Amino acid sequence: MTHKITVLSKEGCHLCERAIDMLRDLLNDYPFDLEVIDISKDQSLFKKYFLKIPVVRLDGEDKFEVEQIAFPEDCRKNLGTLVESLR
Repeated sequence: MTHKITVLSKEGCHLCERAIDMLRDLLNDYPFDLEVIDISKDQSLFKKYFLKIPVVRLDGEDKFEVEQIAFPEDCRKNLGTLVESLR
């Protein structure tokens, strides 16, 4: 089974872009599907997550919100740990 990591994001969010870039780099070493959802295109997602993005989901379950991945070192560590757990 291939796992899916989803990033809830919106255009212009530099924290979102960093998380997405780090996950794209991790795709080189770990097999998973990466999906990016723009919350500004879904009113219910926007209302729920606009203060929490980026949000990282694993197979539909929220794993990280902005507090856990806002700083580059936390982002790298937490996303790396998440992806390594898929092995």
